[in-house]
Amino acid sequence: MNSELTELEKRTLLYLNFKSEASEEQITMVRKAIGEVKSVARPVFTVKYYKISECPIDISFKSLQEIFAKGGSDSVAFLISTLGAAVDKRIDRLKDSEPAKMVLFDAAANAYIEEVTNEYQKKLGLKSQTFRFAPGYGDVPLTLQKQIFDNIPEISKMGLTLDDGCLMHPFKSMTGIIGFVG
Repeated sequence: MNSELTELEKRTLLYLNFKSEASEEQITMVRKAIGEVKSVARPVFTVKYYKISECPIDISFKSLQEIFAKGGSDSVAFLISTLGAAVDKRIDRLKDSEPAKMVLFDAAANAYIEEVTNEYQKKLGLKSQTFRFAPGYGDVPLTLQKQIFDNIPEISKMGLTLDDGCLMHPFKSMTGIIGFVG
């Protein structure tokens, strides 16, 4: 990939499944999509901390226990982020009118939610933090989202909801479970 690209541009190209050098025209299209995402996104975050031994959310899954043990974690943070409803609305509008642009915008939004969540997570200053694990990875079921939403009331203030399949709305949102030394 082009070395002069930002990490956000590189990640967007990965979401677009690029395996080789992007042309200047393609890079220009990616940059325009990223700019448009940034213009409509309204990133919002919340985090809730618990001692692992006192966590009301089921974190007994093997995948989580392994990363907690590897990191020597005694505490857990639940980090929830969203780009807001305007991003989803823009994707929906582009779906029928400009499907190619929708694909670019969607990839840029996926990359952007990761970037802003990573930046926010760095500011938390967690000691010996683990990989940010999400419900739906490994043996951690997506249905864990319900427990997270039930135990962290601040999530509803972010405008987030869960559907019957435990998917978050707006879609460009993330839940991360992070072990750390507290």
